Amino acid sequence: MELQGIMHGAGLVFIFLGIFTIIVAGLGLFRLPDLYLRASAVGTSAGLGVASIVLGALLMDFSWLNLLKALLAIIAQLLTSAVGSMAIARSGYLNNSRPAEITHTDDLIKTRRDSADSR
Repeated sequence: MELQGIMHGAGLVFIFLGIFTIIVAGLGLFRLPDLYLRASAVGTSAGLGVASIVLGALLMDFSWLNLLKALLAIIAQLLTSAVGSMAIARSGYLNNSRPAEITHTDDLIKTRRDSADSR
């Protein structure tokens, strides 16, 4: 088997792995109990799922220019997905979205400006 065929097969594996990650995170949007766990699922999906698909596309059509584009896209995706999901969670927290009952502690309650007003 030639190198091109191996890279094509590996590219397909990464693409399907990325698709699977996104599908599992999509199911998590329906199954997870609160905003914070859902934001975590979306952040993971956007970061790892899309990065895996980009890597698979790179392996299927490799060139040095595509390598540079893929590296920039993967770095940007990993950075922005983490910041975006954290911004969603923070927005929910500041708008009094309550965590699920399985959450036992709220360490951020001490940092809220309105925590003295609510007690």
